Amino acid sequence: MAKIAFTLLWAGVVIAVNRALDDAIWAQYLALFVLGGIYAFTVNKVPGPRGKSAHEGPEA
Repeated sequence: MAKIAFTLLWAGVVIAVNRALDDAIWAQYLALFVLGGIYAFTVNKVPGPRGKSAHEGPEA
């Protein structure tokens, strides 16, 4: 549940930054690239469901 909340919060951040940089297309691209990288590194630190690991593959 925490990852879903974090993702929705981060989507709001991305939308706000995108609107703030509406006049500078190059700044939008740069900001979205940076925010995407920060999200990718940060979302793995947010606690997920207990007992499950994101790195575990399907058991055969």
